[in-house]
Amino acid sequence: MTLRTKLLTSKLCLAIIPVTLVGAVSFWQVTRAFDHFATQANAALEENNEAARTALIKSQETDLEHVAQQLWNACLVQQGFLEQKLAADLNVARDLLRRAGAISLAEDRIEWQATNQFTKATQTVSLPKMVLGGKPIEQITDATRRAPLVDEVSDMVGSTCTIFQRMNPAGDMLRVCTNVQTPEGSRAVGTFIPATGPDGKPNPVVAKLLKNEPYRGRAYVVNAWYITAYDPIVNEAGEVTGALYVGIKEQSIDQLRNAIMATKVGKTGYAYVVNATGDHRGHYVISEKGERDGEDIWNSRDANGDLFIQNVCNMAVNLKPGEVGHSRYPWKNAEDTVARDKVVKVAYFAPWDWVIGIGAYEDEFYEAVNAMEQRTQEAEVATAQTRQAALGSVIGWTAGIGGISLFATIIVALLIIRSITHPLNRAIAGLNEGSEQVSEAAAQVAAASQHLASGASEQASSLEETSSALEQMAAMTRQSAENARQASALAGEARASAQTGDSTTQHLTQAMSAINESAGQINKIVKVIEEIAFQTNLLALNAAVEAARAGEHGKGFAVVAEEVRNLAQRSAQAARETTGLIEDSVKRAREGSQVTMEVGESLSSIVQSVAKVTDLVGGIATGADEQAQGVEQINSAVSQMDKITQMNAASAEQCASAAEELSAQAQTVKNMVAGLVKVIGGAAVRHTSSRKQAPPVVQAPQPVRAAEPEQPVAKSQQRPAKTQDWRPARQEAPVASASRAGSTDSKFELDNSAGF
Repeated sequence: MTLRTKLLTSKLCLAIIPVTLVGAVSFWQVTRAFDHFATQANAALEENNEAARTALIKSQETDLEHVAQQLWNACLVQQGFLEQKLAADLNVARDLLRRAGAISLAEDRIEWQATNQFTKATQTVSLPKMVLGGKPIEQITDATRRAPLVDEVSDMVGSTCTIFQRMNPAGDMLRVCTNVQTPEGSRAVGTFIPATGPDGKPNPVVAKLLKNEPYRGRAYVVNAWYITAYDPIVNEAGEVTGALYVGIKEQSIDQLRNAIMATKVGKTGYAYVVNATGDHRGHYVISEKGERDGEDIWNSRDANGDLFIQNVCNMAVNLKPGEVGHSRYPWKNAEDTVARDKVVKVAYFAPWDWVIGIGAYEDEFYEAVNAMEQRTQEAEVATAQTRQAALGSVIGWTAGIGGISLFATIIVALLIIRSITHPLNRAIAGLNEGSEQVSEAAAQVAAASQHLASGASEQASSLEETSSALEQMAAMTRQSAENARQASALAGEARASAQTGDSTTQHLTQAMSAINESAGQINKIVKVIEEIAFQTNLLALNAAVEAARAGEHGKGFAVVAEEVRNLAQRSAQAARETTGLIEDSVKRAREGSQVTMEVGESLSSIVQSVAKVTDLVGGIATGADEQAQGVEQINSAVSQMDKITQMNAASAEQCASAAEELSAQAQTVKNMVAGLVKVIGGAAVRHTSSRKQAPPVVQAPQPVRAAEPEQPVAKSQQRPAKTQDWRPARQEAPVASASRAGSTDSKFELDNSAGF
């Protein structure tokens, strides 16, 4: 991964991570707030629904109770009204009876087919004729014929009217004249009220009459229930002989009946009336829409099989006047698939033996609650939708802001990366060019060192020849001393030899001068190497400072800079060692030149002496001795010069080895710079194509001698330098630029305007 990619990735992470965290926190907070709100709202709605359900059910049941009480009160009011009306009607009947004349019993008897109104059993009885106003009362059953008194009463007040005759001592009351009709439409003449009912209990009407007391209230008349008023008829002896009756049929109380049938509760709830006691217990008095009036439902069972009507009636008869009872039972209609609970509020109107029931299905009470729950569910759905919409909005805004931030981050990151990588690319290009220059300079130094070593080897060979010549000359000098006589003859030869030695000395002087010049050039090259090492060190320091500024991202670059600085320090160290060796060689070369000058002077003396040999034969012995001494000195000087020359050759070889190692290190620097280019990623490195190739390294020929071993190579040159741990010291400001002057005169700058 390149530095550009790393920087871009880090910038993107720095942009994405905060946006993601902010979005996640916002999403979590909004979700938590909505969930908290929804939980509270749902709890409140549930509590509200439960309270509403309880209140509504209580309200509905209270409404049922109120309706039952209202119906009971209506019956009470209606009873009061009817009692007043019947009392008035009875007064009218009495008045008409008084006007018609008193009722009496004749001596004549008449047979009756008496029919029990309850059991419908008939019996034949013979009773005295009842006379009204002196006229016997006939058995008129035809409703189209007018009957005395009863029809007149009915015409005047609208109520039914009956004249009873006591049948027997038990008190059975026979209808002898009436406008009450049978189901067949005839007058109910011949029917009677038994003193004892089918249940074996005394009939309340007869019991009152037999006590010579009036009866007011509900009574069963022929085949239906009536609101009645009975007054006993007594004879002169005070015995009850009959009764006068007026009454209104329950079903004929239209206003009350219609009011009860019109009473509706909820969707299907209705009011009804059944009898609670007697033979007609459990019979409908008033049914829904009047369709089942008179139907016996005493043995009806609910969905559980319970006799719910009996339970209702048994409970009702124990209620106090105006008190409302409660009953609940499951009921399944024909069209229903399952049983439904029915709630009934019950009131008992004892005067009429009415069980007033007002019932409704319980699930109809819940319609409002169900509607409320449905609205609650809709509110919960709306809340959930709002939550989803809010979350979607948060996600959308977060994604939008994140996208904008990411886009802006990419733009800014690209600009910053560009501002960073461009100076790095220029710096890397400079490093690459500097490393190439160092490599070429090292190659040149290596070539020059090889040439120097070659010259030193040739000089050593010349010194070998010179030493041999001097040895020959010493032998000749000794021979001259021994053969003084031959000195004159050989003077010419000696002079020639002396001249030859003088020429050789001049050549030697020129060779030493060349050595001095080569040493000067080597010194210049070493100074160039030192300057290159100094500039490389400056570059490494500058790169280390930049890497330190980059922090974590510059660690790799810092390692590379440290290695480059180590190489620069090693190059400077090698250059300093080479400078020391070269300076020593120059010093010794100067000493050799001095010796050579002395040799020249000696040879000049020899020439002068040889010139004077012919004239000064007498001084040959002395001159020969002096010459022998001089030759010995020359021989010693030449030996010393040979040693110096050998040392120069060894130093030149060391310099060549150092230059080769410097070239190898320069190549290593180039490889490291290439690795740095790879790390940076695509840095444009400018290669100098016009630079001349370094001359090939020429191996210096080894001198042919075995006098002394070569000088050992310096310890620092025998083993490769080890990478040392080095940490650049923090500087206040990096070096702005570094320049190098040498054979190539190249120059580059590092742009530090954009730091890490």
